[in-house]
Amino acid sequence: MTGVKVDRILSLDRAAAYPGRSFVDMVIFLQCFRGQTMRLWVLTEAEEPIVRVDEHEFRPTGEVGESEDGLRWLDLGTTDSLDARFGQLRIEGMTMREAQRSKLLFTREIDYRAGGSLAEVEQAIFGVSRRDAGRTVLTPSRAEVGESTRFEATYTPGTQGLPEGARVRFAVPRAFSVPQDRDPQAPGYVSVQAMQQDGCTVPVAIESLDLSEESHEQVDIICLLEGRLEAEGRLVVRYQTDEMYIFPWQRNAVERPLWFAHLAPLAAAVAVDERRRWVELLPEHSHSFETVAGPAERLHLMLPGRVHADEKVFLRGVFTDRFRNVPDARGIPARVRLTIVDKAGERELGIPRGWFEAPHRFRMALGKVEPGLYRVRAWDTATGEMLAQSNPMVVLEKDDERMNVYWGEIHGHTEMSDGSGGFAEAFVHARDEGGQDFAAIADHACYFTDNEWEWMQDVINTHNERGDFVTLLGYEWAGKQGHRCIYARGKRLRLFRGMCEPESTLDVVYDHFHGSEEVVAGPHHTGANGRMEHHDASIERFIEIYSMWGASDRLGSPKAPLFPGANPLPADAWLNAGAKLGFTGGGDCHEGKSGWTPDDPQGQGSALHGFARILRYRCGLTAALMPELRRRHLIDALRERRTWATTGARILLEFEVSGVPMGEEGEADEAQVRARVHGVRDLLRLEVIRDGEIVWSEPVEGLDAKLEWDDPEPVGEGTWLYLHVIQEDGEEAWSSPVWLKGE
Repeated sequence: MTGVKVDRILSLDRAAAYPGRSFVDMVIFLQCFRGQTMRLWVLTEAEEPIVRVDEHEFRPTGEVGESEDGLRWLDLGTTDSLDARFGQLRIEGMTMREAQRSKLLFTREIDYRAGGSLAEVEQAIFGVSRRDAGRTVLTPSRAEVGESTRFEATYTPGTQGLPEGARVRFAVPRAFSVPQDRDPQAPGYVSVQAMQQDGCTVPVAIESLDLSEESHEQVDIICLLEGRLEAEGRLVVRYQTDEMYIFPWQRNAVERPLWFAHLAPLAAAVAVDERRRWVELLPEHSHSFETVAGPAERLHLMLPGRVHADEKVFLRGVFTDRFRNVPDARGIPARVRLTIVDKAGERELGIPRGWFEAPHRFRMALGKVEPGLYRVRAWDTATGEMLAQSNPMVVLEKDDERMNVYWGEIHGHTEMSDGSGGFAEAFVHARDEGGQDFAAIADHACYFTDNEWEWMQDVINTHNERGDFVTLLGYEWAGKQGHRCIYARGKRLRLFRGMCEPESTLDVVYDHFHGSEEVVAGPHHTGANGRMEHHDASIERFIEIYSMWGASDRLGSPKAPLFPGANPLPADAWLNAGAKLGFTGGGDCHEGKSGWTPDDPQGQGSALHGFARILRYRCGLTAALMPELRRRHLIDALRERRTWATTGARILLEFEVSGVPMGEEGEADEAQVRARVHGVRDLLRLEVIRDGEIVWSEPVEGLDAKLEWDDPEPVGEGTWLYLHVIQEDGEEAWSSPVWLKGE
């Protein structure tokens, strides 16, 4: 790990507190310390802080080095035992106010005695202080989503200048065009130029263009100065990318505290000698980059899935740019009228005047609607062009025993783990922009602390509103036996981190929850990388058959993950191995959004999202059958497999085999398949999958279809079947399976 920064000074202002707790805590990177003996110093005004890194405890040894502004350097001793990938840093005896001003030094210089200002210690450890490490300017600092961009970053050294042999490192997001210095006409081309203030050229070379060892989301451009660069000189890097994020995002980070640091494009760091002790610029000396939404081009209409005749019905309308981002309020189309379509024909709803909740969004009351099948359309009053058509809505008779259909998504990530965007804001986005009935943000448990988990649970519970919008309490566990999303019925959930001993095996997690009906779990994106080393049927009840990775129903699927891992294990393989799992559609979105992510209708499968180069599809959705919109009913729906998955389109379906509804088990000598489908767009094909094989497939036309088919093959001991729906626009849906055994 030659490119990994070992000596580090951590700012403790990222630490978290929670009322009633006696400590502050944060997650820190530890892998860089493997095999190293390190000395720890803390710069603080706290009197007697006790620092714990996982199970290791460090107390002040008594040696004190004075600094400034009432801060002191306290020696915490040495250790050679920090060998985990990353760990939990917990500090007793330090208030949050004190943490805001504190720093923690890890150094291999075990005989070094810290003292003096922070800048003086940085100078001693790294050869240059951060405040004298230089400045950068980036052009452009803003671009519209999806647009190719040509960057120019200008680096100016600090007052010391940079000596011959110094290196300047510039970060490129791995999601962008791969940096290369061979073909000026090809995407990713990089060129560098260095010169003194008087214009004299300084020889400089591109030493490497490699994936960073310490930040897997970055490619590092490392420039080697072959002559001294004076204080007023400059180093200019030019880089062009054809690939750009399709969602609004401001990136301004300069440090790499963990591997997923979201650095600004061409963020710089310097190393002044052969030790390669990288020093990042101060935030105020660095630059930022922002992608912004485009103008309004699309209208999306959303109705409930299935309701009863005594319930109030609302139509949601959202205007977005071409990538489904919230646009600037200016330019929202004004010439829109709405109609509603049922078996009696099409009638006017009028214009949505008086119903706007925001300049780009309206919520229009339709009142109580008679039983039937409905869709709403939007028309341009000037051209007569249809602008949008809603999903289908079925209204049942009041006494119909069938359950309502609710729409949502339960697998998103935010800045609380390796994603971006606010945690609380993600729920608001799901409810207001996405028009979802339920949502969950299943951030990676290994990346947040005990204090953070306490207030995260509070946020989740506060946004849960019975009958209006349900939030699920949950997280994603990742460890030696794959990844699992885990959700709870109650208001608190035991946290198992994964990737950290002793919670790095799924056995530990499932042994704790085994037999509990208060918890439900399931694997995700198994078509890209899945493991079934420890399946507990009492807890594991669903599988994410589609996400932004792609479809995980079977190998060779048209939407199969573009970047499969070493262990693809699709859903059909899990079922053939005996697992009885319902289907969900999700996201694994890392943009701080749930269910309503950016998409590119012309580029699905190639459109660039925010997490490296892996996630290329739009977010999926889950339909859940529930008697009422409540958290406990949603847990029941997941546990009882009363769900189906879609690629994001709100396709309605009913599916049963020999009278056994989807998600259930039954006995029958033959499989009599019965289904109804209501599409969002015209349907293309229906398929019946039995034991992993397509046993029936026929093209269909129109928005609605009915299927009645008797399988000529006898039912075996463990036969399972499900329905696969494909629309003409490529959107898909998968019912949960039905399991049969011969009578």
